[in-house]
Amino acid sequence: MKKWLIFASVLCLVFVVAACGSNSKSNNSGSDAASSTVADVVIKASSWEFDQPEYHIKKGQTIKLELIDGVHGVEIEKTNVKLTQNKAKTITLDAGEYEIKCNIPCGGGHSKMSAKLIVEAA
Repeated sequence: MKKWLIFASVLCLVFVVAACGSNSKSNNSGSDAASSTVADVVIKASSWEFDQPEYHIKKGQTIKLELIDGVHGVEIEKTNVKLTQNKAKTITLDAGEYEIKCNIPCGGGHSKMSAKLIVEAA
């Protein structure tokens, strides 16, 4: 009976040590993941305008860019990013300001349809 009690105590101790070691590993990987987080940028387009004049993200974030609504397209100047309606694309950009334009002729206000994507330095 005494052997079983010692065995159960040692087994509990092993579980506690394993759980503590597991938490420290996940905390380290969590801080690494924070530097490469994903920012969801959803652009809603309507008659000759985007839903926001500016979209802000942090430098180092991967951008999941998605365009919804309307018969429009998105082109980010100074990049090779082009996106059509109801499609998503994942990109990474350097810090700076990028002009977003509609790249599908959509009527009388098409030439004024623009917004900014601002990638803020960390």
